[in-house]
Amino acid sequence: MIGNGMYPLMSLMSGLASVIVLLFAVALVGAMIYIIRLTTDDSDKHSQLKAFVEALFNSPNHLHQQGSDDNEKDASAQAKQLHALSKTPFSEPCPACLETVTHEHAECPSCGLRLL
Repeated sequence: MIGNGMYPLMSLMSGLASVIVLLFAVALVGAMIYIIRLTTDDSDKHSQLKAFVEALFNSPNHLHQQGSDDNEKDASAQAKQLHALSKTPFSEPCPACLETVTHEHAECPSCGLRLL
């Protein structure tokens, strides 16, 4: 049995442990808020940190499509050129919708899947 003399010491230790845990939690939340403020700042002071955070949570800048309409038109034109250059005729089912496509189709007429 523990005597009455140990309770103040245990109370002090648990209070001290609680204060340490709370200080650690406040420091962690403060660090998260600081990093969020750094990454949302418009200046270029922390551009490496911004690039790192964007790479973690978003797609990186080199993967963003600039002018997606132009890219789609260019890709469609390239696909048509590739199909025009290939002389071997074929007739196969589309892998997505199983409708029959030929060598003349750059995209599936039913589902719009781009064919290679």
